[in-house]
Amino acid sequence: MVKEAKGRHTALVVEDDPEMAEELRDLLRSVGHDTVSVPSQEEALGLLDTGKFCFVLLDLQIKTAPDSIKARVEAGKTLLRKIRELFPARNQDDHHHLQILVMSGYAKDMPDVIQCLQDGADDFIIKPLSGNNPSLTAKLEESLHKSKRASHAECPGVMDLARRECAPNGSSTAIPSPGVQLSISGESQGKRTGIVIGGKASFLPDAQFLLLMRLVAGRVRDGQGWVHKVDLGSSDAEGFKGMSNLASAIQSLLPEGFAFYENDKKGSYRIHPVIVVGKIDHDRLGQHSSREVRRLSSEIMAIR
Repeated sequence: MVKEAKGRHTALVVEDDPEMAEELRDLLRSVGHDTVSVPSQEEALGLLDTGKFCFVLLDLQIKTAPDSIKARVEAGKTLLRKIRELFPARNQDDHHHLQILVMSGYAKDMPDVIQCLQDGADDFIIKPLSGNNPSLTAKLEESLHKSKRASHAECPGVMDLARRECAPNGSSTAIPSPGVQLSISGESQGKRTGIVIGGKASFLPDAQFLLLMRLVAGRVRDGQGWVHKVDLGSSDAEGFKGMSNLASAIQSLLPEGFAFYENDKKGSYRIHPVIVVGKIDHDRLGQHSSREVRRLSSEIMAIR
């Protein structure tokens, strides 16, 4: 059972080394924080729905289950993606409401650490802890500041927001949780291909469907999903009419208040983070009339 701290921030610590877990527990206690500590991906997954923690310290190399023989980087990366899937939202300063700090003590893990930062981690902690500059406690203080958790009294409200996605343009209205799922059925109707968003089916013209596939591939590649308009097929130096046309076709399928895409104002676009990419029928897409769609389907399938 997870006990909610009274007036004290609580860290979810996922660390399979008992000595390191105890060192983290002592350090956090010294700065007034409590901990919920588990050694495996499986045990951490069992705690996610409670939401009774204020930030996460995640060792990159952990055991999949308590009885696993060996700790694996893949277990930490999978857990990171699951936590970020459940708590995806950012505040108006573009910082996650729930901060995840990834820990590693191996130089060979650096490519994986970089990938984790791209997949939703907010900072990186070096082991041994004395090797951090700024210090671990300074990084924790900064993460709490970024997530607007000046005191623990604010944490329940912030955790509620963490499951949502902020509305565009700095509005105080939050987009409803838990988001919308985008699936690609791959079914063909003439020169149109089937998709499903939020349970509503539609068929997109070939040009719009290819654009959607390029955006989906961008999401799968690095988790952030930004794709420059040139890579999306635009030759327009000013705007991108293709994105506007695709958004118009999809917007009617979305619940009120949801946006289909984001624009970084520098020429890049992405599917809005509140839209979750679900099932893709790669068998059907492998028979698609567009060679580029077939290529993108293969790429997405290989990464996922």
